[in-house]
Amino acid sequence: MDNKGVGLASRAGGGDINNNNTAVDEEMAPLNINTAEKMTTYSSFWSLWSAKNASLFSLVLQQSGLVLMIRYSRTIGVGADLIPYIPSVVVVSAEVLKFVLNWTLEIVKQPDGATTSTEILKSMVTMESLKLLVPALLYLTQNNLLFVALKNLSVPVYQVLNQGKLFTTAFFSRLLLDKKISYCQYFSLLMLATGVVIVQQSANKDHQNDSSDTTNEGNPMVGFLAVLASCFTSGFATVYFEKLAFWSILFGAVPIIMSDDWEKVQKDGLFQDAVLKGFATSVAVVLATILSIVIFHDNVNMLFLVGSALVILAVRTYTNNPPVFSGGEAKSDAK
Repeated sequence: MDNKGVGLASRAGGGDINNNNTAVDEEMAPLNINTAEKMTTYSSFWSLWSAKNASLFSLVLQQSGLVLMIRYSRTIGVGADLIPYIPSVVVVSAEVLKFVLNWTLEIVKQPDGATTSTEILKSMVTMESLKLLVPALLYLTQNNLLFVALKNLSVPVYQVLNQGKLFTTAFFSRLLLDKKISYCQYFSLLMLATGVVIVQQSANKDHQNDSSDTTNEGNPMVGFLAVLASCFTSGFATVYFEKLAFWSILFGAVPIIMSDDWEKVQKDGLFQDAVLKGFATSVAVVLATILSIVIFHDNVNMLFLVGSALVILAVRTYTNNPPVFSGGEAKSDAK
């Protein structure tokens, strides 16, 4: 009896232990699910943060590195025993390289023997592609003006003056796309224009005071006119592209609204890239100024600092409040 009693007791005890373990597992299940959800949220947040950092770094590197390299190659990098390159040849060579690269990618993307190179070339030259002749010509002109501007202006002055393309883009957006601009944006554009004028005055002052500097032997007025023309070509090309892409955007918005992405758009907004680009522009101006002082020994006076601060603040203010079409709703819109 005792042995049987002990066996029954042990089995009973074992059953209680299993039941207790099951109960504990059931109680811990919600905790495990919450932990998994938190880990997934942290992973998604970290991936998004890393992608934004990579985009920010790329934008800053592109906007600051390009102008520094061109400025160096057009001033300090030109020696007596070296033949200077022709800017127009560089621009055309870059366009040919992009064309060959795109053509190669089209060939690689096609199945074996499905499409010949001649057929691909014919498919790239269509009536639809002819619409891109206008922005192509504008961007070609803009790239040539870039070399003229950096031959006659220091990198910090060019970086700040080049933000005037925000003003021309807003002008053409209002004129061609009938976009509304809020009072806050009008104020930021006024602040931008004021900052550009102040920076241009600081460039003229430095040119008059330091005519012995070999890196400042250009004409600031020529550089300013080149930047001004570049801003107009950039602004018109940007708005022209946006007008061509209107129907694509309209039809592309349908799956966004019908999917779960619409909630993310309502929560995070549709202009995060514009805000990121505005922030990257501010960082690029500061970084290019610092590197230009180190490499080219450029002078930065108080006028430049005040004008740069106004321009950076104007860019940040404008990109944080993107314009909308006249048919849409906007707070504090100008009539």
